Amino acid sequence: MATLAIAVVVSQFRTTYVERELAVKTQTEHHVKAMEAHVLYSLQSVDLSLIGFANAIKVLNAQQRNSPEMMSELLSSRGSTFNGEYWITFLDTKGVAIATSTGNNINGYRYADRDYFKAHLDIAMRGKLFVGEPAVGLRNSQRLFFLSRRVESAKGEFLGVVVAPLNVSRYLTVFENSRFNSDISIALVHARGKVIVAVPNFEESFGRDLGSTDLFDNVRRASSGTYKTIGNADKLARIFSYRVFEELPLIVVVGSNDSESARLLQQNSLIAGAGLILLLILMAGAGHFSLRTYTRQEERELRFRALYSASREMEQKLLANEEERKKNEESMKLAALLFQNSGEGMMVTDADGRILTVNPAFSLLSGYTEKEVIGHRGYELTTSRQDINFYTRMFESIAHTGQWEGELWHQHKNGEEYLVAMRFNTVYDEWGNPFRYVALLSDITKKKASEELVWRQANFDALTGLPNRRMFHEHLRQEMKKTDRSHVPMALVFIDLDHFKEINDTLGHDMGDLLLKEVAIRLSGAVRGTDTVARLGGDEFTVILSELHNAGDVVRTAQEILKQMSTPFNLGNAGDKHIAHISSSIGITLYPEDGADAEILIKNADQAMYAAKQQGRNRFNYFAPFMQEATRVRMTLVNELREAVNHDELRILFQPIIDLASGKICKAEALVRWQHPVRGLLNPAEFISVAESSGMIVGIGDWVFKQAAREVQKLQALGLPDFQISVNKSAWQFRDNGSNYEQWLDFLQELHLDANSIIIEVTENLLLDTANSVSERMLALQHAHMQISLDDFGTGYCSVAFLRRFDIDYIKIDPTFVSNLSNGTDGVVLCEAIIAMAHKLGIKVIAEGIETPQQLAALTAAGCDLGQGYLFSKPISAEELEKKIKNELSPVNNSLDIHRTTCE
Repeated sequence: MATLAIAVVVSQFRTTYVERELAVKTQTEHHVKAMEAHVLYSLQSVDLSLIGFANAIKVLNAQQRNSPEMMSELLSSRGSTFNGEYWITFLDTKGVAIATSTGNNINGYRYADRDYFKAHLDIAMRGKLFVGEPAVGLRNSQRLFFLSRRVESAKGEFLGVVVAPLNVSRYLTVFENSRFNSDISIALVHARGKVIVAVPNFEESFGRDLGSTDLFDNVRRASSGTYKTIGNADKLARIFSYRVFEELPLIVVVGSNDSESARLLQQNSLIAGAGLILLLILMAGAGHFSLRTYTRQEERELRFRALYSASREMEQKLLANEEERKKNEESMKLAALLFQNSGEGMMVTDADGRILTVNPAFSLLSGYTEKEVIGHRGYELTTSRQDINFYTRMFESIAHTGQWEGELWHQHKNGEEYLVAMRFNTVYDEWGNPFRYVALLSDITKKKASEELVWRQANFDALTGLPNRRMFHEHLRQEMKKTDRSHVPMALVFIDLDHFKEINDTLGHDMGDLLLKEVAIRLSGAVRGTDTVARLGGDEFTVILSELHNAGDVVRTAQEILKQMSTPFNLGNAGDKHIAHISSSIGITLYPEDGADAEILIKNADQAMYAAKQQGRNRFNYFAPFMQEATRVRMTLVNELREAVNHDELRILFQPIIDLASGKICKAEALVRWQHPVRGLLNPAEFISVAESSGMIVGIGDWVFKQAAREVQKLQALGLPDFQISVNKSAWQFRDNGSNYEQWLDFLQELHLDANSIIIEVTENLLLDTANSVSERMLALQHAHMQISLDDFGTGYCSVAFLRRFDIDYIKIDPTFVSNLSNGTDGVVLCEAIIAMAHKLGIKVIAEGIETPQQLAALTAAGCDLGQGYLFSKPISAEELEKKIKNELSPVNNSLDIHRTTCE
């Protein structure tokens, strides 16, 4: 037995050691991707400047290109200090410096022997960016590396080179700030072997040749990878990850010292997960870099416009001579307009609308080459979706204002239709007559589809496709206004499914969701085409019956709904078919007879529905002012709940929350239950609304908070100092007469717990509450470092602005979205979109309702951080939760107990 115990312990520590090395490898791989993204974005910004100046220079004549004054004015025309990170220099065909953007007099200096000039003597470098090896500046002794582009005339003649020396100190600062500890090393290496930037030991590493090291041995085998070796600068053993830039002669390398792995052989095996925090920081950093992409795109467009404006100004200065202006006017305008590198499609037509030329981006967008469209009219590329009135308005706008901007459907050469955002501008001649028309086009088909998806998500129920609560309220108000104008009454029908909970409990949530879809189909078929069917949530539906010319229409519709709902539902496929028997309880209220506003109508219909349930279900009931039965039932429940609080009938269960990366329990959600003396264990859905309306939610919420705090204190004492428990909070607890949140913080101090030990879980409705007290209390909790989780995300219509305003720490994907993961790509796309948006905002994502391995795999692939659901554990008692965590903390002892039991 002793030998076996030793073998198990050694095996466990060996496993921990291997896991540690894998964690370090993953860490360096993410880190190197983040560094690659940062360097690539900065190089693209510099390259954009080089392309712009190259296009501006090629329209100058030889005298102007060789004029230091003219070139200095051009290069510095936009305040081109570029934040001191780089500058622009123009070299003529012999490598002699003409001018620089810094304004320094470098005219006459020769750079013909430099690689960034000699490379462009080869015509093969046409249109390509050259990246030079690291070097010390000739005049300022700065540590630099150079980017350059060839300047050609419209005929392809070599006119010179534009060069951008980059000061490596910028990357030195970024790399230094990206090191989480002294064990991390980061280097940017030229493909020829020399080090451009490296931390630590920058001074000793700059310009060092690594061509014969393990790095290049690995680069020759693959463009990215991981290897382990001794660092050249500090002689420390590290695990290195590298990536070779696509189409650029650069390599970024990140190394992490693995000395921690040796120490881990003598420590507890669970410490192997310590690298997780570093990984999350890297992911947040990568998100930050991604967010900057949009800003850079805007900067790029502004620079193009500024470059175009500067080119037009130069035309006026350079073409003072009338005879030369007439001779060069056409070529100068085309050279200024058709930037070959533009990402937007460009089309130039004559005054009659016939196409003169298009750029490559236009050909890529439309599928037509320049030769295929020259001479044709621009509208020939559009589809029949636009009628003659559309084009009439367009031409009138261009004639009166000289411009037009809007959206237009075009047809690709292969027959596919796509939507473009188009901007027309008129170019006038010296007499003020239209001379040329310039059109800029960009494909917005995917953008529109994305906007449509977001709109549907905000206004329609994801499960049934019916209008959701928000759209229902909007339709109801519109129909009420229509009734006010026409004086023809309308009715609101409130439908609640009978026995739906039993279907969920016996057949499962998947069948319950399928049943709701079938209910939506039957309801839509039971009403007129002009009526509105909506799902408010759960098993509650509404129907708006508009323009009731015959009062009997309401009765006929209600009877048809009852018939459809009581007809058995066949659920599932042939191999796994289930028959569900339900019915419905219907409440009906009339407008304007029963109420003057939407809220009163909804309340009346709801009360009438409760009356129908009380009368035996599977029936409908009209609202009547004397109807008191539903109110009496709710008051009874209020009294029983008040007794439950006094008699200690409330219970706390905990549902574990799993770290999807490690599979370990790292958090739990506290769930309150009511041990009713007659009805048994009640879920929150059966009494929380009553608790809120009666004000008892404040006392219940404070009690749950204290129970959760005491439990998290026990769990942290087991060896999990970062363990957290989330507690659900109602909007009532944040209002003026709600809970005293300061007492929550005082109670945590009494238990010697950090404020972030408890996560406050709220719904989107709380964020949308306009009361100042709600915002003040939420922000006060955050100032105290208590984290906030947003529950049921995606079912409401909370904007990104609210997420940023309240600095949300977690969002929980609603179980509806998780259950849809198996129903095709729509569910996967929605979850991926939510996760990507959250990560870009620095928010972690928890998926609720994970019930199948397929759902878990899809969420893990989408990058979801945490998950909970019956696949991992149902809600359990505090004792069971502690037992699960102890088993995770002591896997060796657990395995020994199992073995000992087996032997006995």
